Amino acid sequence: MAEITADKIEVNSLFNNFWFLIPEYQRSYVWNTDNINDLLDDLWYAFKNKPYDEYFLGSLVLKKTSETKFNEFEVLDGQQRLTTFFMFMAVLRDVAIDDDLKEACHDRIFQKANKFKKIPERIRLIYKIRDNVETFINDYVLENGGSNKTDDLKESSKNKNISISHMANAILTISKFFSNKSSTEIENFGEFIAEKPVFIYVSTESMEDAFRMFTILNNRGVPLTNADILKSINIGFIENSEQEKYAQIWENIESDLGGDFDRFLSFIRTIKVKEKARLNLLDEFNENIYTKNKLEKGKKTVELIQKHKVNYDKVITFKEDINLENEYKNLLTIMQIGLPSTDWIPSLLLYFDKFKKENIFHFLEKLEYKFSSDWINQLTPTKRIDNLNSILKAIEKYQTSNDLLKDQEIFAVDKTELKRRLSGKVYGRRFARYILLKYEYLLGDNTVHLSDYNTISVEHVLPQNPKLDSQWIKDFSEDERNEWTHKLSNLVLISKRKNSSLSNLDFTEKNRRYFKGRIDVFPSNKIFQTYNRWNTEILTERQKTMTEKLIK
Repeated sequence: MAEITADKIEVNSLFNNFWFLIPEYQRSYVWNTDNINDLLDDLWYAFKNKPYDEYFLGSLVLKKTSETKFNEFEVLDGQQRLTTFFMFMAVLRDVAIDDDLKEACHDRIFQKANKFKKIPERIRLIYKIRDNVETFINDYVLENGGSNKTDDLKESSKNKNISISHMANAILTISKFFSNKSSTEIENFGEFIAEKPVFIYVSTESMEDAFRMFTILNNRGVPLTNADILKSINIGFIENSEQEKYAQIWENIESDLGGDFDRFLSFIRTIKVKEKARLNLLDEFNENIYTKNKLEKGKKTVELIQKHKVNYDKVITFKEDINLENEYKNLLTIMQIGLPSTDWIPSLLLYFDKFKKENIFHFLEKLEYKFSSDWINQLTPTKRIDNLNSILKAIEKYQTSNDLLKDQEIFAVDKTELKRRLSGKVYGRRFARYILLKYEYLLGDNTVHLSDYNTISVEHVLPQNPKLDSQWIKDFSEDERNEWTHKLSNLVLISKRKNSSLSNLDFTEKNRRYFKGRIDVFPSNKIFQTYNRWNTEILTERQKTMTEKLIK
C-alpha cells in the first residue's frame, strides 16, 4: 500500500513548495460572488480580531505525480479554494504598494527561469485539457497589473466558458474587496495571509488511495462523480503520449450524454457482470469488472465504453442512422417514455453488439413484452433484474440470433396473471399510461417515426364525476359507473394541451369539442368516429379487444 501523508501547511509554504495540476477529470471553476465574499470576510474578520491565531481553510486531497523535478500534485479535492487563492495572489500583487509584497505574491503564482540555478520557468497552478483557461490566466493572473483590466474582465465574466466567466468574476470581486482598504491594511493583511491561514492536506502516490481519502473527507462543494473518478483511474493507466487522445474520447462521450453518463456506465457494468449491482458504480468496476472480469484499465476500458456508445447511438438514440424500421423505432420510443426504468437497455446493446441488425426487431418485441409484463405482474425489482440478466447470459451463450429467440424460458410471461391485471381497474396504476401507449403502437401502421408522445395524458371517456343532469347519469347506473370508469376500455390518450375543463362533457359534445382533430394522432380514438354514444356494451367489446391484443 502506498504511503499516505497528512499534515497542515500555511499558505506561504503551500504556494512556494508545492506545484499543482488541476486534472482533466475535475469540474470547472464554479465559485460565485457569495462563495468568494464569504471567504474574504472570514479572513478579514480573523485578521482584525484574531491576528495571532491560525485560521483553518479546509482540507486538500492530493495525488503525488510521477514528476520528480517538482513537488507536484494532482488536486482531487480543494481546487475551488486553491484557484481562488491563486487569483487572490494576483489581485493582492496588483493592489500592493510595497515591492516586497508584490514580489512575494508573484512568486506564489509563477517561478521565473534562472538557467544558472537550473530553475525552469513554471506556473504554480496548471489546468489540464478542461475549459482551456491558459490564455485567461496568462493575461489576467500572470501578467503584472493583469487584474486591473477591469473592462476586459467584465467582458470575460460573460464568457460562455464556465471557468473563464467565474474566474473573471472572482478577480473583479476580490479587487472590489480591496478597493476601500488602505495600503497599510493591505500590507498587514498580506503578512497575515502568508502565515496564519492553514490547509490540512492528505497526499498519496496511489490514485485509489487518493480517491478513497477524497470520499472520506469531502463534505462540501460539488463532489466528483463515479465517472470522474473512473476517468482519472483509466487515463492514469495510459502512456503519456496517448493520454490526451483518450481523455478527449472520454470527455466527448460524457459531454454528449450529460447527466446520463453515470447511468450509461452502469449499462456497461451490467453487460459485463450480468448480475444485480450490490456496490456503488466505482466499486462495481474495481471488484467485478477489473478484478473478476479481467478487463484492463486504461485504453481497453475507454475503447469498450466508446464501442457501446457507438452502438447506443445506433439502436437507442438513432443519432447514427442504420436504417432501422419505424416499427422498431416506435416501439423503442414508447419503451423509453413509459417503462419504469431503462434496465432493459443493456440487453439490447449486447444483442446488437453480437448479432447486429439480424432479427433485432423480433428481439426487441420479446424483450419489451417480457420486461413490461414482469412489471405489470408486479414481480419484484430484484426478480425483474434477474430475468434481464438471464437474457444477457443467453445472448452470450447462443451462437445465432435464431437460437436465442427460440429460448422460451428466458422470455416466458405469466399470461393468466397479465390478463387478470389488465382486466381490472387500471386507472391510477403506474402502468396505465404505458399500456395505452402500447395499444396505440399496436394499432398504428408505423408509416412515420413517432416522437411527440411526451405531451400526453390518460383521459376517461365516461367521466369520473359526471354532472347529475348529464347524459352519463341516464346511460350508466351507479354500479355500472363503479364497474367501468377506471377500466382499460374507458381510457384514451389525449394531448395535455387539451383543455381539461372539458372532461365532464357528454359523449357527443366531448367528441365534437375535445377530440376533434386529434384522432389522427392516436388510432384508438377513432372510436369517436365509430360511435355516437358510449355504453356498457361498447365498453365490454372494447375491453375484450384491447386485452386480447395486448396479451397476444
